[in-house]
Amino acid sequence: MKILMRKDAILQNETRYFNGKPCKKGHLSPKYTLSGTCVACVDISTKNNHEKNPKRRLFLSKLWVNKNTEKRFKAQQNYRQKNAAKVNLWTASYRSAKDFRQPPWLNAGQLFEMESVYNYCSALRNVGLDYHVDHIVPLRGDNVSGLHVPWNLQVITKAENMSKGNRFNG
Repeated sequence: MKILMRKDAILQNETRYFNGKPCKKGHLSPKYTLSGTCVACVDISTKNNHEKNPKRRLFLSKLWVNKNTEKRFKAQQNYRQKNAAKVNLWTASYRSAKDFRQPPWLNAGQLFEMESVYNYCSALRNVGLDYHVDHIVPLRGDNVSGLHVPWNLQVITKAENMSKGNRFNG
């Protein structure tokens, strides 16, 4: 494996790097660029967590989700009711980020274009299709943050949007 220092890996937009040195636990393994954590340590930790709590692993599996959509929906609904303050805080934070990321120099035509994207997505949802408006470059990404502007919006399926998360897949 090619030896690469973390700062060079960051400059090259690499997700992992290998500096040739073992981690604190002695693994001679690549490390994650973002956190500097050893990949072998993360794998061991993940495996241990799954062994300690197999129900959680099952709950998160796609198979379980597909078979238990109603049960999952009720669990999510129950969480929202019990943690209304957390959910409201997250929603307010997201809306605030969106407002903060919308530049004041947008003209009326660009604002109308953005409204049209949201209306189009709403029309798709009204006929039973599960689509979301997604920011191509996330508003609150870890490595890069985008703007709430028409050229940063796209209409994609819910599944695509959920799998993308808060990441930029440039």
